[in-house]
Amino acid sequence: MNDIYLVNYRVQNIEPLKNIMRLPKKEAFELSDKLYKENPYDGYEQRFGPNFEKYYNHRIKTEKWLYEEFIEIGGKPQAKHPLYFFVHKWDVAEKVWEGKAIKVIEKIELNEIDVCDVSFLFGDSMAMLNNPNRSSLFLKNELLELLAKNGNNIEMLLDSVNQQIGQRIIEAHIWNDKYFETLRTE
Repeated sequence: MNDIYLVNYRVQNIEPLKNIMRLPKKEAFELSDKLYKENPYDGYEQRFGPNFEKYYNHRIKTEKWLYEEFIEIGGKPQAKHPLYFFVHKWDVAEKVWEGKAIKVIEKIELNEIDVCDVSFLFGDSMAMLNNPNRSSLFLKNELLELLAKNGNNIEMLLDSVNQQIGQRIIEAHIWNDKYFETLRTE
């Protein structure tokens, strides 16, 4: 089996490995306005600037659900708000940012992360929050079992996820910042 990486995508001039939800509300809104004005990236109008209040409220509900469910399944979060990654890659980001200079990718090896510090979900958590067919959060050991059932082939596992939810996404939530010293940037 090849090493499995958790991958984080970001716009080039954005500070890495931050979650705007960790800021006090006033500071989060100020940063949102700043990011919106400084980054002409196509997706920012959906999250920052004039639409931030809607995004912020939805993100609060989403992260409350993730936090509570992570504890229920045996996780031990060291942060109230996780940092978001994808298992292996996120095809949408790869396609949207193909050939553009704004993409920065940070990677961390899955085997470096303790089972109690990371959770996973099929699909994007923001989109899945109100989806009646959303899957439950699961831990690293379950991800490894799913991988084994798919011949230890991450592409086959992502294809299987695509058949279930219509997207090749396994979102990862890291609940402990101690791992970010070992990240690799591309």
